[in-house]
This record gives sequence, structure tokens and C-alpha cells, in this order.
Amino acid sequence: MQKMTRRHVMTTISSTAVLLCPAILNAQTNFEAAWAGLPEDRPTGENQLITVSAGAAEVEISALQPGEVAVIARPTDDAEFSATGMMQYVAVHRRTAEQVAFGAANDRAGTVQNPEYFVVNLLCTHRGKAIGLTGNPEAPFACLDRGSRHGSVYNAVGMGVAGASEGEYLSIPDYTLTVDGPQVVLSLA
Repeated sequence: MQKMTRRHVMTTISSTAVLLCPAILNAQTNFEAAWAGLPEDRPTGENQLITVSAGAAEVEISALQPGEVAVIARPTDDAEFSATGMMQYVAVHRRTAEQVAFGAANDRAGTVQNPEYFVVNLLCTHRGKAIGLTGNPEAPFACLDRGSRHGSVYNAVGMGVAGASEGEYLSIPDYTLTVDGPQVVLSLA
């Protein structure tokens, strides 16, 4: 089983500040300018990702604090991930109290196993490009393809709120989340 450590944490989402690792997207309100030239096939900073082998995997995510997001990468042969170099990127977002409350009213039935953790594929519903982390607690995910007919932005329940994917949900991987006291383990099928 992989164990997530503090160095694996991708970003801390806060309404006032963003803790940035060298590999993190800077939270900006002007995505087009801030994200110009970033790769569209993977979240930035691939060297900061938790990489697992293809197939089933377990990752301990106990170190995540409210508002933090970790990204897990694993090879796949699913053609849906062709625009991300045949890599499946899965975000584990430990929600803040405000995001848990928002999720209680807006989560899709059957997609969230524990309201404190939101697990989602970082794959844009428009053209299958990689999703980046914005640092905005109300819209924490956005497509890295910032062209004039793209620009998808997703809220804390994975619903497209702007751009070409408005009104569409990010896909949810096949997963199980086990919370046993302080230990939290994400199992990907």
C-alpha cells in the first residue's frame, strides 16, 4: 500500500491563501493568463504526484487536512484517457466544513462514500484534457485547455459551472474509501 506523506499533498485550498508546492498551479481569477503554456495532458508538477502501478491500488491519505487535494496517477489502457498520455489522474479532495455542507445539498447520489472526501477523475468532460487545481474553494478544478471554446471550470462537487462543460459532472473512478480511526485508505479498483 502506498502511503501519502505531506510531500504528496498537491495544494491547500483556502479562501485567503494557497499553499503552493513548486508543482502547483497558482490560483488566479484570470486562468487564461495564469495558465498560458501549461501542458494539457497532465496536472502540472507530475513529479509531485503519488504514482501507483496499473490496476488496483491502495493509497493511505490520512495526512490530508481539510481543504487539501492529493493527486494519484496510474497507467491505464482505457482510451478515454488518451489525451492524458494514457494516465488516469485521480484527485482526493478533503473538503472543508463549508464544502461538506455544499456537498450535502449538491452531491450526486451514490458518488460520494464519505462527505468529507471527494474523489474524482481529473479528466475534462469536454475533450478529455487534464484538470488542474485552481486554489478557489468554490471552483477548485479547471481544465488546462484554456482555448476560447474550452475553459471548463468545476465546483466542489465536480459540476461544470463555466466553459464548454457547464452543466456536466466530472467522472468518478471506481473506488472504496475506508476510514478506521485516524487511518484513511483509498482503494482504486
